[in-house]
Amino acid sequence: MSDPFNIVGDDFEAPPKFGDAFQAAVSRVQAALERFEGLAAQIPVEAYTEEEWRIVERADEDVADAVEKAEEGFIAVAFDSHAWYRIMENLEQVSLRLEGAVGVMERVRERLAG
Repeated sequence: MSDPFNIVGDDFEAPPKFGDAFQAAVSRVQAALERFEGLAAQIPVEAYTEEEWRIVERADEDVADAVEKAEEGFIAVAFDSHAWYRIMENLEQVSLRLEGAVGVMERVRERLAG
């Protein structure tokens, strides 16, 4: 009989390690940030609608905020082991915000080309 409390399924022989999850999260943010910066260099600010620009601007602000929170989080880890969870949540939020902004930026680029 399988474990009724197993929420990760039977796909894992062993649970994923935190270090691996952290590296994957950082890689995802880094890839999204590189795409964001590349598109930002290609698209003039005037090409965005007001709403589109707010999304792009918010993503940029979130990246700056995330760097600050990460520095504080790594200091907090020494005193609070749950700080790792907040770091991971922060990375996920920033990644999602960047990916959303990249989607908007790609649509603006297509509109300019079309």
